[in-house]
Amino acid sequence: MRLNADLWNALDTFLDTASDAELARAKTTVFNLLASARDRETRILVKSVYRLIIDEARTRALLAHRAQRSAPRPALA
Repeated sequence: MRLNADLWNALDTFLDTASDAELARAKTTVFNLLASARDRETRILVKSVYRLIIDEARTRALLAHRAQRSAPRPALA
C-alpha cells in the first residue's frame, strides 16, 4: 500500500497548520492505528506518519524554547 502525492501533501499541510492540541490528538490516533496494524506494509506506512508527527512536535518545542531564550531580558543594575 502506498499513499499518493495528494495525501502526503495534505499531511504536510496539516502538520504545518495544526494547533498543538490537534497535533496531540493526531499523535494519539496514529499511535492507536499503529498498534492495530495487521500487515507489515500498513505498519511501515503508519509508522512513517507517526514519525512525522513526532518530528513536528519536537520541532515546535525546540523553536518555542529558542524563542524563549532569545527574548530580551532586563539588564541587572
